[in-house]
Amino acid sequence: MAEDTEDNRDTGAVSDKREREQALDPSRSFIVQAPAGSGKTALLIQRFLLTLSYVSRPEEVLAITFTKKAASEMHERIYGALVRAEAGTVGNDENSRAELDYARAALERSSELGWDLVENPARLQVQTIDSFSAALARRMPLMSKL
Repeated sequence: MAEDTEDNRDTGAVSDKREREQALDPSRSFIVQAPAGSGKTALLIQRFLLTLSYVSRPEEVLAITFTKKAASEMHERIYGALVRAEAGTVGNDENSRAELDYARAALERSSELGWDLVENPARLQVQTIDSFSAALARRMPLMSKL
């Protein structure tokens, strides 16, 4: 996911800061592939929160994952970030500060447009591939041939 730079070749560390910043651009689509424990979910949560501050309705933002457990965890973490941001929580590291900043921007948009995200967390669309496919089939039954 990252390229070697002179700064990190000496230490053996690999920096993916540039790729992470690019993945946060809501005008572009991305597939995030990285090993377990590398911060994929945290990055996707940041992207979800940031994208909320650009849309007309929160339902325009959709995160799709493989398992119900992963979808539930992601939904809880997005909602938790919104609750912490509303409470004025300050992050203790760069990633948590960024997450809370994006959550505050989403809450500002929510307030402007009357979304009431903290009171209506069901408006946060995090689904499994199966539930997304089923929802499409329900919306377009003739095309799905089901």
